[in-house]
This record gives sequence, structure tokens and C-alpha cells, in this order.
Amino acid sequence: MLEKLSIQNLGPSPEMALTLAPRLNLITGDNGLGKTFLLDLAWWALTRTWADEKVIHPGYGIQDSNIEYSVRGKTGQPQGSKFTYERENENWSAAAQGRPPITGLVIYARLDGGFSVKDPERNYWRDKDEATKKPLPRPEAFQFTKKQVWEGLEDPAGKRLCRGLVEDWETWRLKGNGAFEMLKQVLLSLSPGGRENPLTPGTSTRVPGYEAQDIPTLVMPYGEVPIHQASAGVRRIISLAYLIVWAWTEHKIEAQNRGNEPSKKIVLLWDEIEAHLHPQWQRTILPAVIEVLQRLLKEADGTDLQLIATTHAPLILASMEPHWQEGKDRLFNLELSAAGNQVEVEEVTWAKFGDASGWLTSPAFDMNSGYSREAEQAMQAADDLMAGLNAKLPEGLKDVTSIHAALQRTLDGGDVFWPMWMPFYRQQTKTSR
Repeated sequence: MLEKLSIQNLGPSPEMALTLAPRLNLITGDNGLGKTFLLDLAWWALTRTWADEKVIHPGYGIQDSNIEYSVRGKTGQPQGSKFTYERENENWSAAAQGRPPITGLVIYARLDGGFSVKDPERNYWRDKDEATKKPLPRPEAFQFTKKQVWEGLEDPAGKRLCRGLVEDWETWRLKGNGAFEMLKQVLLSLSPGGRENPLTPGTSTRVPGYEAQDIPTLVMPYGEVPIHQASAGVRRIISLAYLIVWAWTEHKIEAQNRGNEPSKKIVLLWDEIEAHLHPQWQRTILPAVIEVLQRLLKEADGTDLQLIATTHAPLILASMEPHWQEGKDRLFNLELSAAGNQVEVEEVTWAKFGDASGWLTSPAFDMNSGYSREAEQAMQAADDLMAGLNAKLPEGLKDVTSIHAALQRTLDGGDVFWPMWMPFYRQQTKTSR
């Protein structure tokens, strides 16, 4: 589990530090302020590999760039590390690097549709060649592109590391080894409407362009749909469900082969939870994923689950109000400094704001309202006019008539603003006659 992460002279700020909670960490902030950047660094701290094999370098002319972090591994003791960027080698190094701690199963759901997976059984230890007695090469982590999630992953030598969603779906079904039942349960848990609108596997079918390959389907209200033709949101969720089941199933098999117990720790990094998801899904998906991962850990008699995720969606935060655990969960927000020249990270005190509109105006999103910009401008002009602040009125909204027309154009007839405005409007129009 990642406990602390700090950087100096790297990315959008000369200095940034987070002390993470042991269970859930949510990061909000405007586009371009570094949310994905922090997830990439968290993945690196937990695995000592770079997500999608893309190293983060400091900008030209930047000196003394450092990454410092503290990770609690299998021993339960925190282990701190500090890495400094070496410009000669264009890489990060530490004075006393040592072996990284065993952090449990780590899964990173990237925004590009790809995934990164670090398995303490398959990526940490190295078998020895019987002839040479030298360690055999093992992948430092599994790096999936969006396409490889579906079609399979091979190492540079052509060795198949994963058959992919399409083939595993059918293989698991035919084997009856429990993986397919687990996949069905995970899909049900992650469904937008639960049991009322479940993601249910259908019968496989042949699809033009895929030759002799059987393609899985999902049962939809209008019939069975090949998974390739499902919506973007559905494809993202079934990809997540598959990677979770694949990573956990393969981890348990490898642990059994080695005579080890399955990991009691899972870390999920998740970039933009709400991507492609309808609001109906946004308000259920995060609690559902937490429940799924906790269920897997119970199989191994484990309880250590950490989730670090980014979001732009107020419904995601609203969905956690019944499930938030003080002391175990934290909310962070990235904002530009007052000078506007660097990014600052602040921990936001958790409070209940109710619905999505309430969260829009919370410190996590810091908006004035949930109205359109035009409606917000018209209401502000109305407030200023009623307060006698005529000098603040914008162009085009200088008098009671133009403001009233703007309110009519942008507000619903039953909006709560009308009872505040109409008495003033009637008085002003009556006086002008």
C-alpha cells in the first residue's frame, strides 16, 4: 500500500506531497493539472515500473528532480525510498535502491483503455534456468494496450502471457473452473441497474471479419449483442471486470504452483472513473468495484484494499456519501495557486453535499452553481441590480427588462429564483409606467 508520495521539480509544480489513506483516495481537479501524472507516479512507486513503459522525465533545465515515497509491503512495515533523476542516463536512480517491497496485486486502469498489472507471484520472483542456473527473464509488469486486453498479450519473444478477453471468456466457460462464474458475478455487481438491468453473458456467435473465432455476446433488452458492438461504456466496464478476474485468477494459480498463499493486498489505480459512463452508472460504479475487490480479498482471508482514483464527476462523490469511512478515505483536489503559475494539492475535508448540484459547488469542484453559464450570469446580474450594484452589471444586462428576458430564456418556469426576482421586477416595471 502506498502511504506517502512527494515530488520536487517534476511535473506541474516545484513541490507536491500527498499522505494517502489506507482504503480510498479520490483526486479531483481541472484538466491539465496532473491527476493522471499522480496516478502514473503512484504506479511507479508501487511497482518500480512505468505505466505503459512511458518514463516521466523532468523538463529541460530543471535541476534536482526527486521522487520520494513510502510503501507498506508484505512485512507490514513502511519502506521509504528516494529517487533522483540522472540526466546523463535519462533515468531515475537511488543511492540504495534494493529490492522493492512486495505490495500485493496492483492493477492500473488507464484512461486510454489499457491496463497495467503487477503480480507479486509472476512479476517479482525469477526462476533459474536449469542449465545455466541464471535467472530467467520475467516481465516486470504486464502492460496491456486497449487492443491487447481483448486480443491477448505476448512477450517480446512471442510467449503468450494472456489470451485476452474474447478467448478467455469462452475458455473459462468451457473449462468450468470457476473463473467464468466469477466473471458473471463481477459483471452483475458492476451492472448499472444491478439485478434489474444486469450485464449478462449470452451465447457466443460468429461475427463477419473474425473468421472461425466465436465471439461472446451480452444479453440486451433488444437481443444478444457481440461484445465488440457494445457501447463504449459497456466495453470499458467489461474490460475492467475481465482484467480484475484474470489478474486474480492467474495470481491464485501461480501462488498455488509455488506453494504460497494468495496475496492479502490489492491496490487499484483508476483514471477517470466516470469515462464513457451514463450518470445512472456513475452513481453506482465506485461502491460496486470496492465491494467486488473486498469479496476477492475475503477468498484469501485478506482485508487490505487500497484504491487511488481520479474523477471529474460530482455523481461519483455523491455515490460515496453512504460508504465513506473517516480515517480510511481521503479526498484531494488539485488547483492552480493564487499566482496561477503552479499546481497545489490540498486535502478536502469530507462533508455530505447531497446531490450532484451540491457537489458541483463543493471545494472539490468549486463552481458557483450547477446552472448554465448564461443562467448564472443572468441571476448574478439580477442579484446585483436588486442590491443596487449597477456598476457591476455586464454589457447586455444593464436594466430590468434585459435581465428579465435573460432569466426567461435560461431558467425553468418553476425555478426557485423566480420568487426572489418577480416582486422586484413587478415593482420596477410598475414604477416605470
